Amino acid sequence: MTKKINWLITDHNITVNYDGQTHIVPKSDSLAQKLIEAVKANKLDEIPNYISVAKRMEHSTKGKFTVQDGQILINGVLAPRVLSEKILKFSEEGLPYEPLIKFADNLQKNPSFRAVNELFQFLEKNDHPITENGNFIAYKKVRSDFLDAYSGTFDNSVGNTVEMPRNQVNEDSTQTCSHGLHVANWHYAHDMYSAGANSVMLEVEVNPADVVAVPIDYNNSKIRVCKYTVLSVVDCENSSGLRITNTTQQSSDYEDDEDDEEDEELEDELDTDYPWEEELGEDDD
Repeated sequence: MTKKINWLITDHNITVNYDGQTHIVPKSDSLAQKLIEAVKANKLDEIPNYISVAKRMEHSTKGKFTVQDGQILINGVLAPRVLSEKILKFSEEGLPYEPLIKFADNLQKNPSFRAVNELFQFLEKNDHPITENGNFIAYKKVRSDFLDAYSGTFDNSVGNTVEMPRNQVNEDSTQTCSHGLHVANWHYAHDMYSAGANSVMLEVEVNPADVVAVPIDYNNSKIRVCKYTVLSVVDCENSSGLRITNTTQQSSDYEDDEDDEEDEELEDELDTDYPWEEELGEDDD
C-alpha cells in the first residue's frame, strides 16, 4: 500500500504525520526548507532524512555525526554520554540542537581527554548558556581599569581576546590554584573574587577546545583556560534560553497558534486519525 502523509505548516513549525508517527520540525531548522519541498512534491523516500533525529543529524552534518544505540558518534568516536543525551533530547523536543552539535564539534578539538569529560559536567552543574557558534558563556571579575586582579598585565577590555600558550596552563585539576587564565560561574566570579574597589564583572565567551582544567575542590565553579573573549560588562547573569539543562520547556516560539494552522495545509486520507494536537587569578590571571 502506498504511504500517505498529513502535513501542516505554521509560522513556527512543520508538522508531519508519516508512517503512523507525528514529527514536529521547527522552521528555523537547517533542513526545514528541504522538508517542505519534499512533502509538497510527495517525495516520500526523502522525508525520513528530514524528520528522523538520527537521519537528520547525519544528513545535516554530512555524515560527521551519527547516532547508534542512543549515543552520538563524532567521526566514529563516542561523544560524552551526557552531551549525547542532551542533543538527542533537544532534537526530539523541537528545541534548537544545532549549537550543541557545534559545541560537540569544538569539544572534540580539545586535546585533553580529561578536560573533555570534565567540562560538560561543569557546564551542566552551572547552567552555562551555549552560544550559536558552539562556545559557552562564563564570567570574570577584573579591576576597574580592566586589568586582571592578580598580575595586572592582561587587558580585559570589551572585545579583547585574552590568551596564553596552552602548555603554560596547568592541566592538573587536583592543583586547584595554579597557572592559567581563570573564568567561573556567576556566583564564584561575583562573590569569591577580590579585584579591589570599583571592580568590574565581565561576561566572556570560551571555546570548549580552549578549556584546560576544571579544579576539583571548588565544586565545579571555576575552570582554567588558555583563551577567552570578553563580550561585555554585566551586572547580572546571562539569561539566554539555550542552556545545557533546558530540556523540558519549549520556547513559546515553538508553540502553535490556531490561526497559524490555516496558513498552509494539505491533508491526505490515512487509516489512522491525525494526532494534532568562570578564581581570583592567584597564578597568572
